[in-house]
Amino acid sequence: MENNQNMPPKPSNYMVLAILSTLFCCIPTGIASIIYASKVNEHYARSEYAEAETASKNAKMWGLIGVGAAALIWIVYFVFFGFAILGGLANANY
Repeated sequence: MENNQNMPPKPSNYMVLAILSTLFCCIPTGIASIIYASKVNEHYARSEYAEAETASKNAKMWGLIGVGAAALIWIVYFVFFGFAILGGLANANY
């Protein structure tokens, strides 16, 4: 049995971020994030600490990319329809 004192702390798997970004943001990047998040615990349990850290970083990156992509899409959506509504109001005065 391995001594727990020699083990580095387990990196976060960012599973909550992965699931939320899949449900509310961008499905493809969220799925990638879930896949990497699920690998963190597996690598850590096999004492593959570098791989666990890499999977953690990838899970976080893909989750944040999904959130960023969704934010960008919503900003473009509101700007486009905001100008469309303002343009419609301006034409209504004639």
